[in-house]
Amino acid sequence: MGINIVLLLFLVQWFYCERKLRMDYRRKKRALSHYRKANKKRFLLASSVTMMAFSTGMYTTQVAKADQTETTTQVQQQTVETTQATTEEKTKLTLNTENSSQKTAAENEGQTENDTTVTTTATENMQLQDTEESKVTDTTQTVEAKAEPTETETNKQENVTTQLTDKAQTTVEADKQETQQTTQPTASNEVTAMQETATKNTFTVQTAAFTQNVANNVAVSLAATLTPDHFNIGDSNYTRADAVDLASYQSWLTQADFNKLKQLGVKTAIVKITQGTGYVNPAASKQIEYARKAGLNVAVYHYATFDNTSAGHAEGQHAANTMQNFGLSKDTLIFADMEDESTYSVNAQANLNRFWSALSANGFTNHAVYTGGSYLYRDAVIATVGRDRTWIAQYPYTPARGGHYEQQWRNAGYGAWQFASTAYIPGRESMGSLDVSHDFTGLLTTPVKNQEAGNFDEITLNGNGINIRGWHAADLSASRGHAYVIVYDKSAGKELGRVAYTPTYRQDVANSYAKNIYNAANSGFNVNFSLAGIDISGHELQFIARYSDAANGEGNHTDMWSKGYVLLKNEVGNFDEVKVVGDQLHVSGWHATDRDLNGVTSSLQIIDNQTGRVLRTVNYSAVARPDVVKNGYASYKNAANSGFDVYIPLNGLDISNIKVVAKYGSIAALSSRDYHFDHEANYFDDISIRNGNQLHVSGWHAADRATTRPHTFLIVFDKTAGRELARVSYTALDRNDVANSFAGGIYQAGKSGFDTVISLGNADITEHELQVVARYSDVTNGEGNRTDAWSRPIVVAKRDTGFFDEVRLVNDKLHVRGWHASDRVSANTVANIEVIDTKTGRVLRSVTYTPDLRPDVAKNGYASYKNATTSGFDVYIPVAGLDISNITLVANYTTNSCTTKITSNNRNFERNDGYLDKFYIDGNNVAHVSGWHATDKATTKPYAFIIIYDQTARKELGRAKYTPVSRPDVLHSYAGGTYNAGNSGFSDVKLNLGKNILKGHSLQVITRYTDDLKGDGTYTDIWFPAVRV
Repeated sequence: MGINIVLLLFLVQWFYCERKLRMDYRRKKRALSHYRKANKKRFLLASSVTMMAFSTGMYTTQVAKADQTETTTQVQQQTVETTQATTEEKTKLTLNTENSSQKTAAENEGQTENDTTVTTTATENMQLQDTEESKVTDTTQTVEAKAEPTETETNKQENVTTQLTDKAQTTVEADKQETQQTTQPTASNEVTAMQETATKNTFTVQTAAFTQNVANNVAVSLAATLTPDHFNIGDSNYTRADAVDLASYQSWLTQADFNKLKQLGVKTAIVKITQGTGYVNPAASKQIEYARKAGLNVAVYHYATFDNTSAGHAEGQHAANTMQNFGLSKDTLIFADMEDESTYSVNAQANLNRFWSALSANGFTNHAVYTGGSYLYRDAVIATVGRDRTWIAQYPYTPARGGHYEQQWRNAGYGAWQFASTAYIPGRESMGSLDVSHDFTGLLTTPVKNQEAGNFDEITLNGNGINIRGWHAADLSASRGHAYVIVYDKSAGKELGRVAYTPTYRQDVANSYAKNIYNAANSGFNVNFSLAGIDISGHELQFIARYSDAANGEGNHTDMWSKGYVLLKNEVGNFDEVKVVGDQLHVSGWHATDRDLNGVTSSLQIIDNQTGRVLRTVNYSAVARPDVVKNGYASYKNAANSGFDVYIPLNGLDISNIKVVAKYGSIAALSSRDYHFDHEANYFDDISIRNGNQLHVSGWHAADRATTRPHTFLIVFDKTAGRELARVSYTALDRNDVANSFAGGIYQAGKSGFDTVISLGNADITEHELQVVARYSDVTNGEGNRTDAWSRPIVVAKRDTGFFDEVRLVNDKLHVRGWHASDRVSANTVANIEVIDTKTGRVLRSVTYTPDLRPDVAKNGYASYKNATTSGFDVYIPVAGLDISNITLVANYTTNSCTTKITSNNRNFERNDGYLDKFYIDGNNVAHVSGWHATDKATTKPYAFIIIYDQTARKELGRAKYTPVSRPDVLHSYAGGTYNAGNSGFSDVKLNLGKNILKGHSLQVITRYTDDLKGDGTYTDIWFPAVRV
């Protein structure tokens, strides 16, 4: 405050001296020398004091930042005090733009004295150096800020900061002083020049508002609240708006708003995506979508907060991840918003370069900078991309179209200029304002290359139509929402027609392109095009997948063209089936042609795709195909008899990569697609040691490679010792179960079995891991080219043998009796019997037991086994709930996690017996039924029913659920070995038939076991002979 008083005193004294000089011109020469000395001293004193004021921070500048959490304009209140006042003249202080050119004494002569002007200037080197010589004549204030706070603010504050520099000075006109018209003679030139020199030492004051203070009745008014113009986008009086930038505050924008912006000439939407390392604009995804649909270019910006290289890299990675998540293409323009004071660092350039490198590492290489003139390290951050890739922010009060500031920034070489934050969409003023920018070099408006990808997966001729299937993903589909497939006759040079479609979901495309192309996830098409009345014989067709902005498929569009297809070459046909069946290739289909086939041989050829060599040719006689005629091919000469159904022997042929060709001599040929028959499957049913060093191996091995590798071997490999123990050749056995299984389409699947015993001689295999190899080879010794199937390893016990003496159902239990001798048993051995489902290999039930005495085992040659005398088992296994139709029994010894076993033969329990003891209907139409029904299937079908069936009317009359009762007579009869024989009876089960019974009809009794409480589901029945009522 003291410094301001000194300055004001100096100015008042200076004014007083000047006035005295004017009043006494005749004494001017005499006073001139004295004036110069005195004034010079005063000026030097005032200048020194003023510079001290700036250096001590008495005059400060606060620039509004675009995304700061708290943006407030500090108002520096200044008080000017004076100790002198005159009644003759009022002194008014006015902010005005100073002309930097030196006026001559002659120019000053005769001029009206203007108001004395005082401006203060900040010493910070914020000048925009590119226009230092620019003369500023506008009297508008410039506001240098990106008028958009961060997402954490609840109210967007409009900050007006006066920035006066050599390049762009701000003026605020105050009331003009009363002028005094003083005519000075030529002799006053020296004094006038001195006066001008003094007044040109001006300063710049940056402020948003001033307070009033009255000292000695001198009213000093420095407060002039000015605001930038508010205007509608598209107003021709203002600089053209090429782009708008958006953050979450503009989440109110709708699709209609974006469409309106497009109509008003806006070309680009610049969307804030991220800030720091964690924030993501919640409105960004929708804003990007709306912009694309409106046909606007999309650019993005990241609000930077980093102040070191590590933070720069982290923020770059965050921005890159978010861009990928939003599906932005790799060439999307991204700005680093460099305005926050938190980024101030002498290493600002290096920090920003680390931000760019993180983006580039993720493929995003289209970089640019947003900043303002007041940013402390402006030149450093601009240096990372260049001025032509810099978007500069500065807001005049009136950004006139073609005006001074527009020309100033263009001439300075900047890429774009953000010139206002108070622009509105006409009719939507109440919603809020938008930031608008002008593009000088194409930085903002050059379209990002729109990405596109697609494929025609399959083109199929079906009778009188074509099926076209594939996918087409394109960024431009966002604004071109009408999808078509067009059929173009290249030979005739014309379009045959088009089909509109709605794109369908394609997960495979989404997996590959969703992060790069707009509609990748919903890009599929599968359309049918009718050829009715169109002759395409011999014509080359192309197919076009199109997105258009017109409902008829015209207008602006983006196309994907297929290759050329000749679908009809005077012949047509189809391969209905190409499949391996046993040792042959079954080929069926049809081949129609317009050619004359008299005397022409019909044949099928198997072609090796790798060499082009014909592997086998089979002639055939055509078979009738009336369906070909009915499906639109009646015009072909041989359509009615165009079929083939042939089995081609495959022995000796490599069918791993083939195609089939249907030929009519040398005049017509029809090729199938490529087929790769290189399948293999196997299973080892049993690998077990029997009778000392005898290894029993059974199972199957089917392989398409066996066509050229006919020699079959089983090889025993000692994995523990790392050597082969033995090999035997075998003749493949029939395996109908394999032929009817999933492996049925493999060469010789139905004859792929093996079941043999391999002698291991004197090899010591005790506790060794053994594996068995099933091999197909092309040489007789089992070497050469081969196809192997390796079994799982088994651990061989010292010795292990046994026998199942009895496996028999006794009522509801399975009686299993036998013996199991082994050298591996010890005090902690656990013995158990397992019931195995032979088809699936699944353990249905396991029962542990304590071995019984079996002295007969020791007597019959097994006395050397460790547990021979105590090797017996005699257990009853409950089988309720088990499917025992095809089972195997396994006796196991488990010692310290090592298991040895013996296995029974397959057992099938599928008996189903019954007898109807009594059936009659009483006078009340109540049926009485007695008898028994025993079945092994009752293990999994616990619910018993009696059903009365009218054979004459072919309908059920009624059913009753019953609980089976004891039938010891059945248990001791021929049916005694059936699951529920002893509990299979039904006695006087009653069914009230009501009016359902009709005289003369034949009725049958059905006894049923089912897994369904209502008597349906899966069931096993006995139908007893019919009885006439």
